[in-house]
Amino acid sequence: MKFDVILACGGSGSRCNLGYNKLAFNLGGISVLEKTVSCFNREDADKIIISYNHNDLDWIKTLPLPPNAVLCPGGNTRAQSIKNALKFADCDYVVIHDGARPFLPAKCLSDGLSDALKYGNSVLYVPSTDSLRSIDGDVSFTVDRNSIARIQTPQIFITEEIKRAYSLAEENAEFTDDATLYEYYLQKKIHLTKGSESNIKITTREDCERAIGADIYIGNGWDTHRLGENRDLILGGIKIPHDKGLIAHSDGDVLIHAIMDAILSAMHERDIGTLFPDTDEKYKNISSVKLLEEVLELARSKGFSIKSVSAVIMAQKPKLAPHIVSIEKNLANILSVDENRVSLTATTTEKLGMVGREEGISVSSVATLQKI
Repeated sequence: MKFDVILACGGSGSRCNLGYNKLAFNLGGISVLEKTVSCFNREDADKIIISYNHNDLDWIKTLPLPPNAVLCPGGNTRAQSIKNALKFADCDYVVIHDGARPFLPAKCLSDGLSDALKYGNSVLYVPSTDSLRSIDGDVSFTVDRNSIARIQTPQIFITEEIKRAYSLAEENAEFTDDATLYEYYLQKKIHLTKGSESNIKITTREDCERAIGADIYIGNGWDTHRLGENRDLILGGIKIPHDKGLIAHSDGDVLIHAIMDAILSAMHERDIGTLFPDTDEKYKNISSVKLLEEVLELARSKGFSIKSVSAVIMAQKPKLAPHIVSIEKNLANILSVDENRVSLTATTTEKLGMVGREEGISVSSVATLQKI
């Protein structure tokens, strides 16, 4: 199935307050528009028709667009811009997409195309996860969120049908999306296809910052403890069989200690020695899991969520490979993240140094946090 693509790029992007069109915003070496175009880099995409704002033509021409890209002047309204672009569409189906949605998952596009073949059209949506209320002056009413869908693009139609709908539209018709216009003029039902929360539309300055990960914070942590007799060896909250344990004021969980310091580092906070001094008797032999829970509560209070944790455990003995999975699962549970967000590796130091002499265990950790 061959299809044409229309990218709606005729807006000015004024709500972003960038001083230029948000489609030119740099997403780490590639503009928003280039990233959006790349979503349709597939053999079944015939033409990628870019309906542009006349003020943006010069910089758009500087982009390394694919050979199947077609530039089309936009109009005074979104409807006029799409109507202009439809003149270039001649495949059986046309995919209409916002130029400012650069993170379209390939699966969503494939699902939409499949449903369009089956039902005659397809519009991506995501369900509302927020509670909703309808406002009428000073009064508001509860709305059942299960009956609400948030509409996305792409929206996919039989080309001749969407052309006919636009031919019937008044000259200055203003519709927020193509599905509404299609439904209004053709009186045909719209088929909804499940989209993705990652398929965001960049509208505000905050969207731009989120798109480049400006709300991501990374911290490093390191800790070392000596091994000694008559101590349990605790790593990641799990008791590991060994004839020695780690000596510390707390339970000596060197892995959790390094992870805590990484989290604190990402938040620009002081280390665990400052938060939980070994001169304070209330921390004597305390479970490091409890200390980690305090650090997580501090993170929440400052508006951070844990995205991922990675650590390297350096120990000559015991062999930790059989325990890695259970430690990862336990840490994921404590951190309230998916198990694949906790990544641990264990290594020896080839009998070199303090670790190699089996005098202690060291851990290096990295934590990634996101500002909520």
